[in-house]
Order: sequence, then C-alpha cells, then structure tokens
Amino acid sequence: MKRRKGEVPGYEPMDIFTREGAALLVPASEIDALEAARAEAKERTVKTLADAATDDVAKQAVAASESHDDGFGPEIVGTARRRVFDINDVAAMLEIHGKSDRERLTQVKSWAKQMSRDGGYRQVQPFPARLDPLRELFPNFREVIDAIESLAALSAGYEDAFVPEPLLLAGPPGVGKTLFVEALAAEVGVDLEAVALGAAQGGFQILGTSLHWSTASPGQVWRLLAAGRAANGILLLDELDKAAGDERCRTETALLDLLDPRTARRITDQAADVQMDASALWKIGTANDVGAISEPILSRLELFEIEPPSRSELIEIYSRQWYAHCEERTIRPSLSPSLLSRMADVRISPREASRRLKFTLGRAVRDGVTVVDDLFGSRRTHRRPVGFAPTP
Repeated sequence: MKRRKGEVPGYEPMDIFTREGAALLVPASEIDALEAARAEAKERTVKTLADAATDDVAKQAVAASESHDDGFGPEIVGTARRRVFDINDVAAMLEIHGKSDRERLTQVKSWAKQMSRDGGYRQVQPFPARLDPLRELFPNFREVIDAIESLAALSAGYEDAFVPEPLLLAGPPGVGKTLFVEALAAEVGVDLEAVALGAAQGGFQILGTSLHWSTASPGQVWRLLAAGRAANGILLLDELDKAAGDERCRTETALLDLLDPRTARRITDQAADVQMDASALWKIGTANDVGAISEPILSRLELFEIEPPSRSELIEIYSRQWYAHCEERTIRPSLSPSLLSRMADVRISPREASRRLKFTLGRAVRDGVTVVDDLFGSRRTHRRPVGFAPTP
C-alpha cells in the first residue's frame, strides 16, 4: 500500500479503491502504527547494533540471507559454490559481540564483512585431472600425486559436496615435503595457509584466540576461508610430529575436529565465534617422525612415506629448478653438466638447492656468465644434508 496526501482531517487515502473508484480512507494513526511496526520488524531482522544503527555490514549480511532462503548458493554458470559461513550466524555474532569498546567494534565489523562476502559462499576450484608438471618437478612424490589425482577424479561434478581425505607426507628433513605442497597450491590455483605446529601456540594458530583475550585473533583456518577465494584451499599442517608445548592438548583437540569430516563442517573459530564449513579444505600434514604423532591423529590421515630422490632424480630436480628461476628472463645462463653432477654427489636437498641456484643465477647475471660451473656457496658444501643417506 502506498500512502498519499489526503484532504479529510485525520484520514489519508491509500492505493486501495472501492468498486466505485473511490480511494479507501484509513485513519492516519493506524497508518503510522503500521509503518512503525514495519520499521521495528525490519530493524529486528537486520539485527542492527544498538550503538551502531546504521551498520552496513549487518544490513548486507541480512540482505544476502534473504536472497538465499532456499538453502542453495548463488547460481553462477560453470562455477560450483559451497556455503562456508551462515550470514545469519554472522549477524548474531555482531549482535552479541559488537557492543564493546570502539576498537573491538571495528575489529568485529571487519571480521563480519569478510565472512559475509558473497553471502558466505566460496567458489570450489576444480583440481586438474593430471598434475604432470608436479610429476616432473617432484619425481619422488609420484604416489602422493596419484592419490591427489584420484581424489580430483572423484570430485569432478560433485565439487560443491566433495570432502577430500587428509594426507600426511612423512620423510626426512629437506626431502621437499613443504616445497611440494606450495607447488601444488600454485599449480591448482588455490590459496595456501601453513600452520607451524612446532610452535607452542599451535592450537591458537588453527582456531584462533578467544574474544575474551585482548589480543584476540582468528586462526589460519578462518583466514583461509574468510579471506580466501575458494572453499577448497590447502591447509598445510607443518611438522605434525612437533606439536608440543603447553597448548598440546588444545592443539590435538583442534586437529581432531578439523580432520574429522563431520565436525569440520561446523567448526568454530574462537575469535570470530562463528561456525564455518572447513570440510572441503585439503588438509596436508608433514612430519619427520611418524612415531611422535598420536594414534587418534594418525588414524585420520592417509600416510605417504616420501623417500629421498635418487641421484638421477636430483639432477632432474636441479635442472628444473634452474629453468624455473630463469623462465621469465631474456638472458638464460645454462648449468654445466659437471656442476649438476657435483651437486648430486653431495646430495644437496631440493630446498637448499633452489635457494643456492637463485643466488647462483644472480651472480651469473651480474658477471655476464653464459655457462655456470660454480654453485653459490659451494665452499660451504662439505657434508651431506640431514635426511639424504648415501646411495650405493
């Protein structure tokens, strides 16, 4: 009904007409009461904060909620979507925690804005059917790559509901575990967050610190989902075997919730205080000593023992690392076969080799060298790195 200006004192005509064509007259007090009730109902729906009546974040969250009342995500052709945050929960969080000091209010609004983006939905990035570039760069990770390709094949056409199995890459230091996970994220095109579980604050890193703390901050799972582009980004659980310190118990509880598909669908960050669906994340752990990981955690992970590369595989790895460093350059010095052979003889780890080769390239560019026969820092290469046992 539209309100129009009337000529009868105390009454106003509405856009409702009798059979004779006369506008229906309604008492102005009734119209005022109706409009006031509507305004009050709208304010309750938006859950506007008492001390921030014009909170745009809350209004946007409710508007997004109204557009997804059917329980399905926005229809975007050719792109699977998954609801990660329920923006009704976000609005409730604003109502509960937004009534605080100005600094905390600004912080909570910022978190709510990130969670409410795209109505709380995130894109599900399809994984390639074949990861051949990774096979060439990481020949000792063939079994892991087979597993990832197998899961990718199962997810095709079911991206909005698929839950990948958590993986554990175990092997000696320097074998390339972390480097592989970083390369996987780059190859697929998804965001990556790494949780350093060797730190005493491992539990807080995963699921944040409580709002009751003055230094409250969301964890890395939340950051990956709230600020990230995809619901199926990669969460690197680095050094699972070193999860220790005063927070060990809390760290293990957070990991158990995260690695179980049922609880991961409704896991809660301690700072943001909103449930999120983290089940689509690819959780990939690394470890040097599997025996140091608790049985409950280990039982939730598919274990892959990563062996050190063979001598020929190392030479191939070094060559591809060099090519990757040179790829964007117009001048590309080459590595001599004798240098590659010497590097393989002392079994420089892929991690260290990539760093050394970068320095080596810079020195070659500086000096105008076209064929490189000397590795940067070669005088410091006097022992076999940990984790690379001599091969017969």
